[in-house]
Formats: sequence, C-alpha cells, structure tokens
Amino acid sequence: MTESTALVTGAANGIGRAIAERLARGDQYDAVACLDVDEAVREVADGLDGGVGRVVDVSDHDAVADCVEELESDRTIDAAVNNAAVSNYAWIGDLDPDEWDRVLDVNLKGQYNVARAVGPRMYEREHGYIVNVSSGAGQRGSVSAGVHYSASKAGILGLTKGLAKQLSPHVHVNAFVPGLTDTDIGQGDSGEDGAGEAGEAGEGIWTEEGRETMRDLIPFGRDADPDEVARVAEFLCGEGAAYMTGSVVTADGGSALGPTQRFLMGDE
Repeated sequence: MTESTALVTGAANGIGRAIAERLARGDQYDAVACLDVDEAVREVADGLDGGVGRVVDVSDHDAVADCVEELESDRTIDAAVNNAAVSNYAWIGDLDPDEWDRVLDVNLKGQYNVARAVGPRMYEREHGYIVNVSSGAGQRGSVSAGVHYSASKAGILGLTKGLAKQLSPHVHVNAFVPGLTDTDIGQGDSGEDGAGEAGEAGEGIWTEEGRETMRDLIPFGRDADPDEVARVAEFLCGEGAAYMTGSVVTADGGSALGPTQRFLMGDE
C-alpha cells in the first residue's frame, strides 16, 4: 500500500517545524516530507515518525518539481502545506528590484511551484489538501516587513482562491493567517507571522519593545505558541475541512479586531 504523505515547506524551524511535528503525531498521514533550504531540515525529519527531509529551495521551479516526482515514486502526497517565507524590512525608496524579486520568488512563486507540482496529481486521484500560509500583512499591510512582503502575502490569498476554483471538487485549497508567533522571528530574517524559511540569515525585524507593544494590541495579550498555529494547519489538512475550499482562516489571538480597550484606555 502506498504511503500517504503530507508535505510541509519551511519545515526546519518555527511554524513549519511545528506543523510537521503535529502532522507526524497524527494518524491521518503515514509520513511527513519536510522541505527547507536549511540542512537542519534533515535532523528535524529524522526526529519525526515517518519523517523525510529534503533540502529544496521552493523558489526553484525545477527543484520543486523534481523533489515531488522523486517523493511520488513510492508514496502519494495527499496534503501540502505552503509555509516557507522570507522577509527583510526595506523602505520603498531603498527597496531594489533584486530584493523585491527574492521575497516574491520565495513567498508567492514558491507556493505556485508546489501547487503546480502536487495539485494536478491530487486532482487526478480525486483527493488532496493544499494549505497556504498567508499573513495579516497580506490583508492590512505590514508594519515590520515591507511592501514586498505585504504584496507576496496578499498574492497568496488570490492564489488560494484561484486554485480552489480550478482544483474543485477534488482538492481542498485553503489559506490561514497566523498572528504574532513565538518563534525566532526577532533574531532572523523571517516573516512577521513567524513563517520564515531557514537559512536566510539577517537582522531581526522586531525589537522587543515593538513586540511588547504588539502584544498590547492583541486581545489575548500574548504571542501564539507555534503548536497552537500548527493545529489550524492540521485541521485544514483533514476531514474536518471536508466542506471547505477557498477559505481564509485566521488564528491571530484577535489582533485583526484592532486596538484593545486595555491599549486605548490603559485599563488593567
């Protein structure tokens, strides 16, 4: 019997790693294929029940296609979570075309590359789940990661809805929007949703003071634990999402609601 496999990109750390770990603990999939540009993804995969690690740059169309072809030689990819993302703040006047292209290539083209590789196979088998990780930056603009990041994350929402129409009724394609998450976002070059693709070293995009201010704006008053966010992806990769496609699910502790009374009025 062919192994049913879930594929997770950006799985070496942060939210991606938490998603891979949660899917590996569940009983819906026999294996989890972990993709990242960071060699550490192999160690992450080795620690999972049924884990398979591959070093792949999701912005490389041919590399993604070859990886999926190789994985599908002895298994079926029945779920794919597009989580890999990079970010580096830049004022629009300083944002050069190469940096724009880098962020769009990983964050948006990377999701297209994965969807193009796995979507038609899922459609032909009449079964599959694609989950695209976006960000509040794609809905409201980013305060920390620049317009190129916002544009990439907004594009993911359009990609999700377009794929949902093309691949229905056989493939469920949904997006989710995590909020501020307790990852190493403050020390690395990753998106404000913590969905960073490891291996892109850079300066942190949040100061601790900035993070504290952001927490004051969140009704829950805290960062999400990566596993809390991973549960949303797990749900969207399972039968609980049986009548969902083209949906955008938010898990941000209520931050999209706007300032809290505590923030505005100073109430305890």
